[in-house]
Amino acid sequence: MIKSANKIWEEIGVVNNIKFEFSRVGNGIPILIAKDYLKFPDKVRDFFNNGMWWENDSLNDVRPGKSFLIHQDLVEWFNMPFAKSFSAIFGLNYIKTDVTFGNNFNGNMPLRDVKSAFPHVDLLGGAGVSIHDQYMSSPHVAFNINLTESVHPVATGFWSFNNIKSLLDCSYNDQRENNAFFRNLSMDETGIDWFQIKDYGPWKLEGIHEMMYNSIAAYPTHFFHSPYIQPEWFTDTDRITISSFLNTSPENLDFEEKNIDDISYAWEFFHLDKIHNYHPKKTVPN
Repeated sequence: MIKSANKIWEEIGVVNNIKFEFSRVGNGIPILIAKDYLKFPDKVRDFFNNGMWWENDSLNDVRPGKSFLIHQDLVEWFNMPFAKSFSAIFGLNYIKTDVTFGNNFNGNMPLRDVKSAFPHVDLLGGAGVSIHDQYMSSPHVAFNINLTESVHPVATGFWSFNNIKSLLDCSYNDQRENNAFFRNLSMDETGIDWFQIKDYGPWKLEGIHEMMYNSIAAYPTHFFHSPYIQPEWFTDTDRITISSFLNTSPENLDFEEKNIDDISYAWEFFHLDKIHNYHPKKTVPN
């Protein structure tokens, strides 16, 4: 009898009792990490290995490699154990999940769009809408889970653009210059394989985070980032991770007052106070 994927996931999609560590990459880029994250990492890896992978080759998708896309109707259910592991850190009783998918990258993967090899932010666009207003409806936290055991590092790089590390710190002129950079890329958009930039024109590599097998790394979505893969890495093996994006709201704050200092630190660390123009505060005694 065929066993449904949802039944399998209910059995294997289990998070350990984990301890998150607040850390920084390069010169101050915030990142939240935890080791030994999944209880059954090998089974989760097999689940993705046996799933339906699709080439990222549509005109509207600049992501490279292949994806295992979790259907939008199932995202919140599928991602529940992951989202719940972050709830206590941010003092929230609910965290919305926007997208969840598997990433399959290779050092020699073809690029449909040269922009795929450059840093990006995870922002839902909107012409004429301010960066702050766009971020109110965009995911605020990105995370990756490493399902790959390899001699090659599974790494994420973080960059600055003209010494600016976060899109939230970009002025209108900075954003125009960023857009102009990509419009003016003078590279043939056909027959290009993955290449890894470090320092390139206005881009400066600020730091690299290497993930251990079965570890998770989360960071604010508005910092310039990209997979870090040298072309000679993963040419005959696959670099598989789970990626997802979380959206936070002050309306869902719900925590014991004794934890206010920890919650405040987490909000400041992930710049949630800046995004929401709101800061968790102690209630004033009567």
